[in-house]
Amino acid sequence: MTIDTLAVTALCHELQAFVGAKIQDSVIASPLSLALELYHQRQRRWLLLSAHPKFARLALHSQRIPRGVDQATPLLLLLRKYVEGGRIIAVAQPDLERIISLSIAKPLEPRNPDEPVTELVTVKLIIEIMDQRSNIFLVDEQGTVIECVKRVNSQMSRRVALPQHPYTIPPIPDKADPRPGDVTPLLATLAHEPNIAKAIVSTYRGVSPQMAREATFRGDDDATQSVTQLAAMFAASAQPSIIHDEYGVPQFFAAYQLTHKGHFKQIASVSDAIIAYVASREALGDYRRRRDALAQRISDHRERVMRQFTALNQEMTKAEALEQLRWEGQMIYAYIHDITPSMSSLVVEEQTISLTPHVPPSLQAQERFKQYDKAKSALAGLPERIQKATDELAGIDETLTFLELAESFEAIESVARDALNAGWVRAADVPRQARVKPLPPLRFSFDNFVVYCGRNAYQNQLVTFTIGESQDIWMHARGMPGGHVIIKTQGRPVPPDVMRQAAALAAYHSKSRNELAVDIDYCRRSGVRKVRGGPPGLVTCTADGTIRVAPNSMS
Repeated sequence: MTIDTLAVTALCHELQAFVGAKIQDSVIASPLSLALELYHQRQRRWLLLSAHPKFARLALHSQRIPRGVDQATPLLLLLRKYVEGGRIIAVAQPDLERIISLSIAKPLEPRNPDEPVTELVTVKLIIEIMDQRSNIFLVDEQGTVIECVKRVNSQMSRRVALPQHPYTIPPIPDKADPRPGDVTPLLATLAHEPNIAKAIVSTYRGVSPQMAREATFRGDDDATQSVTQLAAMFAASAQPSIIHDEYGVPQFFAAYQLTHKGHFKQIASVSDAIIAYVASREALGDYRRRRDALAQRISDHRERVMRQFTALNQEMTKAEALEQLRWEGQMIYAYIHDITPSMSSLVVEEQTISLTPHVPPSLQAQERFKQYDKAKSALAGLPERIQKATDELAGIDETLTFLELAESFEAIESVARDALNAGWVRAADVPRQARVKPLPPLRFSFDNFVVYCGRNAYQNQLVTFTIGESQDIWMHARGMPGGHVIIKTQGRPVPPDVMRQAAALAAYHSKSRNELAVDIDYCRRSGVRKVRGGPPGLVTCTADGTIRVAPNSMS
């Protein structure tokens, strides 16, 4: 997540409008987050401060932030003592730092309730937005830490973060100030780092890689112009923007226009951009829980099918003994005149047939024929049932693979729809709103060749048998569950580079996504056949060739 210096500056300006706001409540939103309820000029907002290692942030919310920790932690008790009932009297940002300091003044409770309030106690609430090193401090007037979200002792870092220790800002890097627009320091860096954007990050303080790329883009890859544009970005007022992917999920945001990313959308405030970005990521945590729960449901069904499959195979093993029963009956009849009443066995063709003494041989032969006829009728259709169970297990394994690869709520629910249609989960396991509109398959363009890729059983069937035509190239990871890929050829020969790119896509959307290389089979679409009676998306093919490639999402 890119909360850079300019984003922090914009947040600081947003908070300036709440100087004088009364803090009416405080909650611990999570073990690494706290929230304050602000009331100012008939406006009520909730300020969230989080030291999350990936999503550290500060943002103004219009909706109440719920309590996430039931017990009253030491930090919460101290917030109630020093912050609740107080007012924000100042908001500050150390020069070119991703740090915001809120100064809060609160009337000091007199020892005698009858005495008037004459003193104010002032504290600072400081948030440092520094990825894994992010932290939140409550500091007194003397600059001593009262409490912090993450306690760091001297063995963990040279910069201690503990109660009763002085608060100091992080070490300031020995870099140039970007605001004057002086290109001289950059020219020295470019002598050993030819990439202008990387050189800008190495040379100037408070510049993130995204800021550097934006400045370089605006400066047409010219060093002097890029530094001029960077200085202009620091001087300009905030113009928050956000970029969404094809499914509407926020991918990037900034306090400036992200012109180097292409199509961006203006947004009202940096707070709103942060909230939208993090909401999609935190929701992904919910997606993972949803995915795990759905995977458990499908796995439970797989276990039931596996038990049926095992039982059917055991019956097939019995079936292999049927011919032995029939042969023994025939041999008993053939040698009936050689069998004496006391015989317990008969040896024929080096095989021993067990006999029951003093039971007529004809009865023993007839008993074997009865067992043979009974078992044979019971096992009628057994190979077909075994094949059906085999196909269902293959379909379930493919569905579980797609579920494992799903990276969004929509992708998970697309898999859930397939599982519901196949009868592997109950209707109660799939929300009604998730059953309405299926996601389309992925679509790419490589060197004027359009390529489609499925990410679930429905999409696989659509890609192969609706989008794909007989002359198109079909691809799939060899011997494992995965997405079907179609290269639309329009009768043209496909260049090797396009074949490799499409194969890399098939590898990425397979069970071997994390392998260094994957074997991808390919053939003409005309060589692909549906498995009769099998789940959707299950096919057979005769490969024309194999490409070994590293997985690549092509994103």
